[in-house]
Amino acid sequence: MHAVVLAALLLISAPSRLDVILERGHILVGMTGDYRPFSYLREDGTFEGLDVEAARSLAGALGVDVRFVKTSWPTLVQGILEGRYDIAMSGVTRTLERQKVVGLSDGYLSIGKCTLIRASDQDRFTGLEAIDQPGIRVGVNPGGTNERFVRAHISKAEIVVIENNLAIPEAVATGRVDVMITDNVEAVLAARRDPRLHAVAPDRPLTSEELSYMIPRDDPVFLNWINLWLHQMELDGNLDSLRDRWTGR
Repeated sequence: MHAVVLAALLLISAPSRLDVILERGHILVGMTGDYRPFSYLREDGTFEGLDVEAARSLAGALGVDVRFVKTSWPTLVQGILEGRYDIAMSGVTRTLERQKVVGLSDGYLSIGKCTLIRASDQDRFTGLEAIDQPGIRVGVNPGGTNERFVRAHISKAEIVVIENNLAIPEAVATGRVDVMITDNVEAVLAARRDPRLHAVAPDRPLTSEELSYMIPRDDPVFLNWINLWLHQMELDGNLDSLRDRWTGR
């Protein structure tokens, strides 16, 4: 009982990450840099994307500067737990598993899993059953919800792990792998950029999910502030503008 009371007192006395950010004068934002159109690391070392613009808007609302911290999908959660950044903003899917160890904001975009194939294979790969066959190669980036979906639904086809998420569409186009399973927003964008590719039924995705922002779990003050900021962005029309500009939705 004493341990529970002590833990509660420590939690109450600990400053919110919101206060830390305001005192520090800048917010640290984790970015994977490999997930168009949300987070892309350019050759000059700068980031661009929907969530990059959102991060700058967030910093402006806080009245602080923004500093981006390069991370990866396998280390995304660990970076939050270790305090390497205050928030992760790279098209992060809300999941119950993630919510066990980190805090997740309200959703800001509805998405779903979709297959990206070669345009010449449209009659061949009409669904997961046609894809999950011996001799078929499915490319996947490690550490995120795409890999978890693939490993849960693909048992006969070969799963090819490709570390660089940005390289997978090209791997599909050139025949290194046959299929990429990713979020419909990314699949549609990849097909727009490369006529060799085709996104299969992006308006009828295989799952229904939401993107959110990731923060430390035990910080309701910071979480409430992030959610209110998102709500205000929605009311002002700024969130719609971001979505339209970067995803066409």
